[in-house]
Amino acid sequence: MFGRKKKEQAQFNTMDDSRVTVYDFMRRMQLLFESYRSADYRSYPGLYEEEMKPRLDRHLEALFAGDVDDANGDMLDNIIFGPYRESDPYLNVQRLNHKDMNRRLVARRVSDRADFARIREERQEELERLKHEYEDVCSRIAAAKEG
Repeated sequence: MFGRKKKEQAQFNTMDDSRVTVYDFMRRMQLLFESYRSADYRSYPGLYEEEMKPRLDRHLEALFAGDVDDANGDMLDNIIFGPYRESDPYLNVQRLNHKDMNRRLVARRVSDRADFARIREERQEELERLKHEYEDVCSRIAAAKEG
């Protein structure tokens, strides 16, 4: 279901030949405690100038030619604001995915911090134990040399 980790350091959902970034989050590093950053929001395809400009040009040509009633401003408003109305749910889904993932990352950061603290304490205890063992071995060696 998920592809191998690529050099771009992002997880991909592979279906057929298409590749989609999962949850719009990309990996920052490939270490033990991984970290993600949010990808940029993707614009709705209908909002691109290349897509809107021909529609506006066709409407204005028809308006100047008299094929369209100039009192009907709703058509022009619909051409301009229609893609925005369509893109709003699309962007809201991306926003919700980002908020959900950010909540997960906050919980992950707290748990990672706790894991680091636990590992540090374990290593400090092990260091203290090794210091005591070293002192004990040194004192036994000194006692063996003396007597």
